[in-house]
Amino acid sequence: MALSERQRQQIAGAVAEVDNAQIAASRHLTIPQKMAQAFSMIQLAEEVSSYRLRKRQPELSNAIALQIVRKADIPQERMAEMADETMQFRKFLRDVLDAIEAAQVDYLIGGAVAAWAWGEARTTRDFDVVVDLPLNRIISLSQELAQRGMAVPQEIIIDLLVSPADLPIHAIHNPTGYKAEIFLLRPNDALRASALSRRMLVDLGPSIGEVYVHSPEDLIVYKLLYYSLSQQTKHIRDISSIVKTIGDDLEIAYIRRWVTRLDLEDVWQDLWAQLEK
Repeated sequence: MALSERQRQQIAGAVAEVDNAQIAASRHLTIPQKMAQAFSMIQLAEEVSSYRLRKRQPELSNAIALQIVRKADIPQERMAEMADETMQFRKFLRDVLDAIEAAQVDYLIGGAVAAWAWGEARTTRDFDVVVDLPLNRIISLSQELAQRGMAVPQEIIIDLLVSPADLPIHAIHNPTGYKAEIFLLRPNDALRASALSRRMLVDLGPSIGEVYVHSPEDLIVYKLLYYSLSQQTKHIRDISSIVKTIGDDLEIAYIRRWVTRLDLEDVWQDLWAQLEK
């Protein structure tokens, strides 16, 4: 894709935001330490947003303020439960993975959570996961999610599976409003199939354990693709932090093969030129 001058400036700005000293310090952290850092950022971000919302609207309870911050559609009768015990993001993440594993479905974690393993931690309230979901496991996955507070009827999963659009399953946890976007492996999706075949088992700490995540190379390719579609600079920043953290251990040849195949050469070349400065 040909880049506009605005996109070139966006890429340069996003790369410049990544602090080399911070990356150097991050290299000494274990993956569980990075995850703990990210989870604490999420909790703090929610607490600050909820507090400021209640300052503006004192009539709101803490539970309702949290619901608004997380943009959840939660019935009023559930608010009292939320006030007493608000599920943390890490438990939600583990619940989603438990449902997928109980349904005996292959998966990998993507998005910002996968980036925590390979680069810098940043806040997020969503959780992306890719699954290879056979038809005979749809009912099981729907039931396992429902048992953990996420109502995703099997009919919705089937509709998404046969849809020509690449739309994820939205699994929203009713008590907290956290959301998982579950992307389905589709026929002839070579990139997603390759990513699943190259998934990596990493330890995300005692509260989550060993889970499968995107390899850093596949995560970079996907974030290049997402940037080309949305121009959201968070993807460029994530790529920059991954490249600077992993360094020479990255399989650059693999990334370049997909860059060529997906017509992302201009984005990659401009980003790489900025990283080499």
